[in-house]
Amino acid sequence: MPITSTGPVCARRGCRFPQWKDTLCNRCWRLAFMFGKDPLLFAYQPLDGYRDERDAVELPWEAITGLLAEPPQPER
Repeated sequence: MPITSTGPVCARRGCRFPQWKDTLCNRCWRLAFMFGKDPLLFAYQPLDGYRDERDAVELPWEAITGLLAEPPQPER
C-alpha cells in the first residue's frame, strides 16, 4: 500500500512535499535559510523558476483584499 500525505503541503509553487516550518517543507526551508532569505518570501519563488516574462508570483488574494479595505475614520 503506498503512503500518502493528507496534511498541508509546502507553500512553494511546484513543491508537493509535506509542510514542515513557516509553510515550507524541510528542503525548501533549509534552502531559504542557506541563502539567507526570509522563508515566507521564499515560498513565492517557483521551484522550477520563472518560465518566461509573463510568469509571475502567486499572491494570497484573500489576505490582500483584507488590507485594501478602507481604514477606520478617526472620531471627532
